[in-house]
Amino acid sequence: MSPRPDAGAERRDWAIEKIVPGGDGMSRLSDGRVAFASGTLPGDVIRPVAVEAKKGHVRAKAWTLVSASAERVTPPCPVVEACGGCDWMAMSRRAQVDQKAALLREALERTGGFSDAPVSISPVGSELRYRSRVRFHVDGGGRIGFYARGSHELVEIPGCLVCRPEIERALALLRKVPKHALAAFSEIDVRVPEDSPAVAVHLMARFPGGAGPATSVIAATLGSECSVSVEGEREPEPLVQRHPLPFGTYLLAGGGVFTQVNWPVNVALVTAVVEGAKARGVSRFLDAYAGAGNFTLPLLAAALTGVSVERDGRAVELAERAAREQGLEEGGFVAGDAARVLPSLVQRRERFDLVLLDPPRSGARHVLADVLALSPRTIACCSCDPVTLARDLRTLAAGGYLLDEVCGFDMFPSTHHLETLAWMSRRAPHAAGS
Repeated sequence: MSPRPDAGAERRDWAIEKIVPGGDGMSRLSDGRVAFASGTLPGDVIRPVAVEAKKGHVRAKAWTLVSASAERVTPPCPVVEACGGCDWMAMSRRAQVDQKAALLREALERTGGFSDAPVSISPVGSELRYRSRVRFHVDGGGRIGFYARGSHELVEIPGCLVCRPEIERALALLRKVPKHALAAFSEIDVRVPEDSPAVAVHLMARFPGGAGPATSVIAATLGSECSVSVEGEREPEPLVQRHPLPFGTYLLAGGGVFTQVNWPVNVALVTAVVEGAKARGVSRFLDAYAGAGNFTLPLLAAALTGVSVERDGRAVELAERAAREQGLEEGGFVAGDAARVLPSLVQRRERFDLVLLDPPRSGARHVLADVLALSPRTIACCSCDPVTLARDLRTLAAGGYLLDEVCGFDMFPSTHHLETLAWMSRRAPHAAGS
């Protein structure tokens, strides 16, 4: 008979050994079970207060700190414990980078099967005031803030230290809006370009059919400092903002169109993609999840040609407009889901030197068979989830590609999230068959 778990073990002090994917700290109990606790660091010793036991593991729902890790710092945010946004703000910046590199290496090895992967972390980026885009939640009582960690319980915030000052000023103005008007909306997207004070406020109505006069109330309160628009409504038209990109280019984005939240780090990422493509002799590319042209436009400016695929029709319109304005006419912009468009490219026997994949967090598994059928010389994969990335890279490796280079970009300081760029090259025919 196997020994039964010691029910008392989960109530004893836990020594946190490591960080696991998702950002939680992990400890191993005296009876062999694994225990997890959010907000803990390697080297912490905690005393669980409320414990949830599940088959094979336990989780501390609440805990007190017995002794602190050497890498634990005092968070500058007064609501960090309640707010679910910055789960690593109590960790030193050096330790954050080290832990992200460790999580990336572990994902590549455990999920991807890549031992000794060539991993580096870009040093670009600031720890605070980096977010140029944020989405606030609004509850039925008109309170505005972020969700608590692991729940939909709203936490009102006095401000946000990782947001640009212009966004904090917009939040202060939103707090002056009558609560009945704010309650007509469930979410509020606020964004500001890197080199402009123009703030765009995009509202998501709580119920179908819009929010009626509430929009006008918010617009009047915000005044001339902010442009206000509503998701799904023609009027008022969302403000189109210009975001500077490398190689003398820029991206256009309006309310609801995806842009990266940390623009200096995004510029470093885009630069790495373009320089990597040029170093590999790429002349024609496929950007399979192109958005509003974050990678496509600089690649075109670098004298490459290609096809840009994006399912958000509004983003495609803005990418085409940005290309026309900048005289970048060598791009084929296609509005459609990559999983539907790529099979047609395979059928037409299109050829690309580079396929660039920057999918949602869920990854690119639905298009990988078509990517392999296109047989590009080089594949570049961007991802904000190391485990999902490793899974996709494993599929591509099984299809005949070698992992050449992996670089992490700290797009989201004070959190466990990491943006990663991985380069793969097609094996030589004799190597593939060996």
